[in-house]
Amino acid sequence: MLAALTDVGEAETAGGRALLAERYRALQRQIPLLYTICLANLLGLHLAVTKGFASLVHPSTLLIPLILIRLYHWTRTRNADMPPERIVRELTLLRGGGETEQYYVILFGSLASIGCAYGLSSFPGAARLPLLFLALPLATMLILSPISGHVGLGISIALIIVLILRLLSVHNESFVKLVESRVQVEAERERARRAEKAAKAEKAKARRIADTDPLTGLANRRAFLRSLGRQAGLIERDGGAATLAIVDLDGFKPINDTFGHAMGDAVLEEVGRRLTAAGGPASMIARMGGDEFALILESCGDEAEAQRAGRAICRVLEDAVFIDSREFHISGCCGLTILRAGDCNVTEALIRADTALYRAKEQGRAGTAVFSQEMGRLQRRRTRIEQALRRPEERDLISLVYQPIFDISNNSLRAFEALARWEHPELGTLSPAEFIPIAEQVSAIETISDRLLEAAAAEALLWPDSVRLSFNVSAVQLCTAGCAARILAILGNRGIHPRRLQVEVTETALLVDFATARTNLQALRAAGTRIVLDDFGAGHASISYLREMQFDGIKLDGALVASVQSTGSRRLLKGVVDLCASLGVPCVAEHIEQESELDLLRGLGCRYGQGFLLSPPLAAADAAALAGGTVTRLRRAAA
Repeated sequence: MLAALTDVGEAETAGGRALLAERYRALQRQIPLLYTICLANLLGLHLAVTKGFASLVHPSTLLIPLILIRLYHWTRTRNADMPPERIVRELTLLRGGGETEQYYVILFGSLASIGCAYGLSSFPGAARLPLLFLALPLATMLILSPISGHVGLGISIALIIVLILRLLSVHNESFVKLVESRVQVEAERERARRAEKAAKAEKAKARRIADTDPLTGLANRRAFLRSLGRQAGLIERDGGAATLAIVDLDGFKPINDTFGHAMGDAVLEEVGRRLTAAGGPASMIARMGGDEFALILESCGDEAEAQRAGRAICRVLEDAVFIDSREFHISGCCGLTILRAGDCNVTEALIRADTALYRAKEQGRAGTAVFSQEMGRLQRRRTRIEQALRRPEERDLISLVYQPIFDISNNSLRAFEALARWEHPELGTLSPAEFIPIAEQVSAIETISDRLLEAAAAEALLWPDSVRLSFNVSAVQLCTAGCAARILAILGNRGIHPRRLQVEVTETALLVDFATARTNLQALRAAGTRIVLDDFGAGHASISYLREMQFDGIKLDGALVASVQSTGSRRLLKGVVDLCASLGVPCVAEHIEQESELDLLRGLGCRYGQGFLLSPPLAAADAAALAGGTVTRLRRAAA
């Protein structure tokens, strides 16, 4: 063993032992300093890596005890004399053993570096360090060994190192691609999440737009009906009550017509703000269309509260509206109905509220009405009329009577006005004022009117050609494209010349769709049919239509004739008759029931008249007899 220590001198001679002892004494002075330097460096490394002494579990801390032990050992043996054998043993420990042990150190050091490289394979830059700076030098030492076996081992380790380096590169490429793939997948997921979020936001925005009135910012009819359905469901499930209110503005149309839609829109926006303030945060407020608004008052559950709420809603609308230095005065009528458990059908609730609104409007401006049992009875009657109008066997019970129109200057018969009458086995006698508006709403008016016109045309064939048929055309018919063609076709099928027909139209019909109405009336007039404006003087501004269209006659509203007892009313009647004369259009007075009325009309120059004084409505046979001259032409003459 001593012969192997060629670097420490030959210990078997006196000179060699002296050299060995001196070297050992030199090492006793230097090695403690070496261990101290190592200890200082390890502590510095520990502080640099861990940023302080907080972490005691670190690779550097595991070496510190070993260094301290070795430092203590060499410090304790300092200046101690030892036999050569002891010195050789200490130096062998310091050197790392004999040649065989050194090769074991090289082998296992190489394997350890390969293991480190594997452990650090996810970080190839760090994984290459133990291979290049530890394993490769160790393999080189083996290759340079004079022993052939060691050379082969070194070559094998070198090849393994090259293979591991290659594997590290391949592994790193795959690892990078995997991470990039995951990043791309996550990016796609993030884009998908953002797209989904954006789609949801757009959907919510579209829903808000679809549910919002663009002018006032309130809910629209669609959103209101959905909210009303939810509220009704809650009441049915949990009990309680709420109130549905419908508000219709008074005086809005003149503002819209006179000052334009922009000003009208500004008024509607202000109405929306006022209703929102009046309803409070617990109320649902919507613009249903036009100048109609609706509210759900959740905290209002009985009739007295509903009345107070309705009056409060109407009050907030009465204050003047100021827009662009202009002052406008509007008001609103309010119809209300209470929703209770067992009585929360949305459709029925809307019908009840509309019924109450109609009753409120009968009271005048700013009227308020809460749906009552009496209104319910009227509503049920209306519903029954709707059902009857939808059934041909009941609808066909509507018949005609004919009221004569006379030339009151010479008492000659000029025309018969066909008047609808409906004797229903359950509902009793129904006047046209009751069932015609309902027929218009349920789209039955055209069917009824066509059938009645055919019947009237068939009766008119029995009259002299000098006697015309006067027939009322509803607003819905007149404002429907093709109305004139239908009327002329019916006359043609019955063999009646269009000049024997005179069509009576009201200003209400012209208000609905003036352009379509004018087209139909011009087509009828071009075919020879006379056009008569009905109910002139009923409170509408009909003079504008007298300028726009040419009429063949004007029928005075019955209220003008019935009120002639007062001086003011007579002056008004005279003014209207003079207006017709100045336009060159003959006028017809209706509802003549007294001799004084007839004499006054003659004196004013009114040419035509009808009424119970002259003749009541007649059955078809009696009308034919009167037209044929077999009965007295004037009822008063028979007296």
